[in-house]
Amino acid sequence: MILRTPWSRAATPLAAGAVALLLVSGCAPQSGDDRGISISTGAIGDITKNFNPFSPNVLQPTLGAIYEPLFFYNNLAVGEPKPMLGTEYSWNDEATELTIQVRDGVTWSDGEALTAEDVAFTFDLIADTPEINTIGYTGSAEAVDDDTVVVTFDEPSLPIGPELIGRTAIVPEHLWSTFDDVANFVNEEPVGTGPFTLSTFTPQSYVLQKNASYWQEGKPALETLRYVSFASGDAATTAMVNGQLDWNTGLVPDFADEVESHPTLNQINTPINQTAWIACADASLGCSGPQTDPAVRLAISLGLDRQEIIDIAFEGLGGAVSPAMLLPERDAEYIAPDLGDTTSPSADPAAAAAVLQEAGWAPGADGIYEKDGERLSVTVQVPQEWTSYVTAVEVASQQLADIGIDLKPEALPGAQWNENRFSGKFSFTMDGVYQGPSADPYYIYANYYTTAATAPVGEQAPTSYSRYTDPEVDALVDQARVEVDPERRRELYFEIQRLIAASMPYIPVLVVPTVTYYNTDDATGWPTEDDLYAFPAAWSIWNLGVVAANLQPVGE
Repeated sequence: MILRTPWSRAATPLAAGAVALLLVSGCAPQSGDDRGISISTGAIGDITKNFNPFSPNVLQPTLGAIYEPLFFYNNLAVGEPKPMLGTEYSWNDEATELTIQVRDGVTWSDGEALTAEDVAFTFDLIADTPEINTIGYTGSAEAVDDDTVVVTFDEPSLPIGPELIGRTAIVPEHLWSTFDDVANFVNEEPVGTGPFTLSTFTPQSYVLQKNASYWQEGKPALETLRYVSFASGDAATTAMVNGQLDWNTGLVPDFADEVESHPTLNQINTPINQTAWIACADASLGCSGPQTDPAVRLAISLGLDRQEIIDIAFEGLGGAVSPAMLLPERDAEYIAPDLGDTTSPSADPAAAAAVLQEAGWAPGADGIYEKDGERLSVTVQVPQEWTSYVTAVEVASQQLADIGIDLKPEALPGAQWNENRFSGKFSFTMDGVYQGPSADPYYIYANYYTTAATAPVGEQAPTSYSRYTDPEVDALVDQARVEVDPERRRELYFEIQRLIAASMPYIPVLVVPTVTYYNTDDATGWPTEDDLYAFPAAWSIWNLGVVAANLQPVGE
């Protein structure tokens, strides 16, 4: 499932995090009750009441706090998922049959029992409703008894597993079978299995209350989650300092001093997503400009001093990147050992010049490269509200000017940036790259580098905004999708990496910092560097439910 922010932006964790401190509404919140916490809504303007877990505009706590998946994947770790509504799962040897054991003793918040029929119904609902089938699910589900679901596929389908069992909200058949338009239904009175249920709602704030019949014994210990919005980012920051806001995510400049001086105010940085300059890459799909030349994209990458960008624009909190578009530490086993170093922290001006000159570019009278009468001048579109992004491009502009590349930021209102990103109306756009439901490179390559994931300029691209297309990459991704042997899958990923590193439709800039602030005045049990049991971002679907269920009111 793909979650979108109020700008209808595909919700990478980076996307929501960048928005989190831009909250607007009429007033600051009152502090939470003695056994609850306050959380920023992530909304721009009034909040729209929508608790449909299949809607692109669903309110974030719907996924995790109200509805739950079968298993929980912690994106910060490699390994098996944690059982939730499911207790066990297994594939047959051909990866064409997935068997899931459903947890006994779980009830919906209206008192009805959860059964395997609910799980099979949910899967069939997705298969039968193209508007909500964002994961490409084509299986057939059957509840073979009260606690067992068997899903069959026409071909090996390992990659669909984490999406199906880890990022699909299970819904009650006795209610959802009565709804006519599940894609557009706003579900104002949600009934789920999660640790919280809806209590009250206004366009400025809403409250979730403890689910007294929650299946995890002793959880949640908190009585309420109060979601609130603010008149400005400064107001949200002030609320954190004053103890009126307990949980928020988004890099606040110079906030470390506040954290240092307040004993109960804490921050944690959990970088998990790469930020890239996404080129409108393929002329055959309507892209135009110097960036359609792979040599230009490669030269820009070689010309970046990434460490300087991290230090100036992200307060030194960014991380290293990989030309494989994977996380260098978590995904080390999946990165080809012979992959060229085209994303070094420091710039290599000589290598950048050599790449351009070999491709026929030559310095013009003003020092900027030219070719066939075209000047090497490009822009990078960024939302004007995302000041760290704007600063990053400004720093890079100075770096690249010194080696003959004219690159400038184009700061746009968020809605315009978002529209251009989907339609391909840009030279470059700066955005995060979502890593997928589990630590498997397949999701990156299928979502961002295949022809099926993109569209011609002027049409809305599903996930690959670069308009990049390469039949060889398409074929390799198709092979990886049905390959059962893990070693052969790795080799296929290595082959894909060599191709995309040479063409660079996505220029990796940094693994972006994701800084979460939390207050221990009202609750303890937050994820820490020593115990990252979940990704701690306040806006992160599925994770937020796990975190909220684990928190303890102070004094207990």
